[in-house]
Order: sequence, then C-alpha cells, then structure tokens
Amino acid sequence: MKIMVCGKGGSGKSVVSVLMAKVLTRTHKVYLIDSDESNVLLPKLLGVNPPKPLVEYLGGKKNLFSKGEVNIVKALAKAGKGVKLDNLPSEYVSTSHEGIKLVTIGKVRNFGEGCACPLNFLTKTLLKNLTLNKNEIVLVDTDAGIEHVGRGVEEGCDAILAVADPTAEALTLAKVLKETFQSLNKKFWLVLNKVAPKIIKPMKEKAENMKLEITGEIRFDEEVFESCMDGGVLHSKEALADVEKILKNIGLI
Repeated sequence: MKIMVCGKGGSGKSVVSVLMAKVLTRTHKVYLIDSDESNVLLPKLLGVNPPKPLVEYLGGKKNLFSKGEVNIVKALAKAGKGVKLDNLPSEYVSTSHEGIKLVTIGKVRNFGEGCACPLNFLTKTLLKNLTLNKNEIVLVDTDAGIEHVGRGVEEGCDAILAVADPTAEALTLAKVLKETFQSLNKKFWLVLNKVAPKIIKPMKEKAENMKLEITGEIRFDEEVFESCMDGGVLHSKEALADVEKILKNIGLI
C-alpha cells in the first residue's frame, strides 16, 4: 500500500510519518519517501545519514520535465524489471536501525533555484509506476498544504492520511483533502495530532460540524517535543502508542 501523509505546515506530518514507520516496520518492509522539498529533519528523526536525492539519480531538477514520464520510468526501472525501490543504488536509500528505508526526492535549498514543480512531478511519476513487493508499505511525507493536490501527486497513492493539529486551519484543509479524494476512490483517514485532554472534545465537535470523521487522536507527547527541539532521533511513548492504536483500527497491523 502507498499512503500519503498530508496536512498544513506544523501539523506534525513528519513526526507522524516516522511513528507510523516505526510501528509498521514490525510487520512490514517500510519505505519512507521524503517528498517535502523544504524540511530536512527526517533523516535526523530516523537517526540516519541523508541519502542522495533521487532527483540526482535522474540528472537533476532542470532535466526532469524534458525527460518526460516515460524516460523517467525507464531510468528508474533500468536496474531491474519494473519500478521498485529495492532496485535503487544503495547511496539513494538510508536504513534506520529498525529497518525503515528512507528515500528523498529532492530539496530546494539555494536562492533562485526555482520552484518545486519538477520534484512533485518526480514524486507523482514514481508513485504511479511503483510496483510493491509482497508485504511492502510506502509512506510519503508530503510538502505542507495542498499544492501537491493541484499537481496530481496523489494519483499514484492508495490512501491519504490527513494530520490536523488543534487549529481551524488544519481541519479546513482536511475537509478540502477529503472532498478532493472522494471522487478518486482513495481511502481517507483523518488523525488529530498534538492534542491535550481539554482540546479533544471541542476539536471533535468542530470536525463533526464540518462533516469530518476522525480516525484517531495522537496525544501531545513531551518526548516528541524534546526530540524535535534537539533535532535528533525521535523518541516517543504516548504518541507511538496512539499511532499503533490508529493503525490497528484501520487494519494496517
């Protein structure tokens, strides 16, 4: 299954992606694809060195559109039959001590470098043509907001998990995502993140008024907060337990 983790900036997409990967790797082979062109913390959260960006494997950002989808697929499949993440050279994949495999699409880091459109195009092409091996799950940590929706990146995924922190903006974005993907026959889950006991009830009420069904809640976890402040390996007990419960409820474990 290919799952895209979406939400507004600061909602906790990267943390939730890593927590999901930590739980799922107990029973599955998990690839975590970093498609956020700005955030660079995923390798640190996993405790690995950053892999080479996949965009470099294909000759750089400037060449992607000119190559076109067909040639990108040929390049990605050249190490074997079909597009499989297992076929990537080792320098383009970093593996955590739990066995989580990290692939990075690419980053926009320099002044005047241009927009992230080619990177989104690469993510879309990869997901559309990706063949999963038995017992593989791919999680995609997306860029903030819904720009990727306009570029059709979700076309190649099987499900969308929307992460909402305790803000009206986050729930509004979740509603847009749900309405967008209803017609595409994609599974849609909404998870509340960083919630305190006093916040859960009014947030659920607001979501209900917006006709949003909540799949589960992830508590505010001081260990997660401290890990993100330190910029190091992600540690968690409460949030990890909540994510495990959510994954059981939706039948992924």
